[in-house]
Amino acid sequence: MEPVAALLRPGNAGSNTTADHITTAQRALAQLPKKYRRGRTTPIRTDSDGGTHAFVAWLAQRGRWLSYSVGMTITDVIHQAVLTTPTSAWTSAVEPDGEIRDGA
Repeated sequence: MEPVAALLRPGNAGSNTTADHITTAQRALAQLPKKYRRGRTTPIRTDSDGGTHAFVAWLAQRGRWLSYSVGMTITDVIHQAVLTTPTSAWTSAVEPDGEIRDGA
């Protein structure tokens, strides 16, 4: 995949703000044909800098229906919480060609 949008900011701007992530996502979505602006086939991906409650809430807003992946630092507390998640709650990781990724 290639990035669809970027946001140029002044050198004195704060880094990785929720507003910047939302603006960039909106600009990227605006460039897509209308049928791809909503729907599970349109992935939004960010590393841990985009892992804010506000950005994830924006991504998951009712009616938006986007697929998203947000990276984050795995602390021991998070690791232990993940281990308590029942197997039935997990979804297989799928490669771009549609194949299920081994071990994920």
